[in-house]
Amino acid sequence: MKKVLTTGFGFILVILSFAQDFEIAVEKGIDLKKYQTFTIVKGAVISGSDQPIDANSLYYEIKPIIVRELKRKGYTYQDSAAELTVTYVIESIMRTDVQRLGPLGQAPASNPAMVDQSQTWSREFRQGTLILNLVDASRKTTVWSAEGTMDISRTRGGNLLDYAVKSAFRKFPDKTKDERKATKKKG
Repeated sequence: MKKVLTTGFGFILVILSFAQDFEIAVEKGIDLKKYQTFTIVKGAVISGSDQPIDANSLYYEIKPIIVRELKRKGYTYQDSAAELTVTYVIESIMRTDVQRLGPLGQAPASNPAMVDQSQTWSREFRQGTLILNLVDASRKTTVWSAEGTMDISRTRGGNLLDYAVKSAFRKFPDKTKDERKATKKKG
């Protein structure tokens, strides 16, 4: 059982490693730098029965990474009564890609009955998705989100969950840059 959970968790880490291209959405008219505090709640984990993922283990793995990234941006973590609530969805599923091959991809016909036979190409791969949402706690609306999806079948080691979260927050407003600019102007 532990091996299955560890293997499933490893695949989630692999999923997230190369989700470098995140789609970012920000609520119109919201200045994210006005927020000071955030908290993190356990998110949703979606996986096939072939690779089950332990949602509790994933929460304890992703929480310190999110805390670190948002602290670097100048925000403060609180267990409760925070202005922003961070939630996440992680999905790991098997997909099949099927394509019809054109004239250049077809094998020569060995008899007249095969002339009109179409040929297809297919492959099975594991697809992973990471969605991060920041919700305004008082208004209960999502003010910022990041979503990345990729084929994780060809990925290799490292702390991939760390890398994916870092990539997702790459475009999140950094309050510390403003503080550094103000310090330089004074000095």
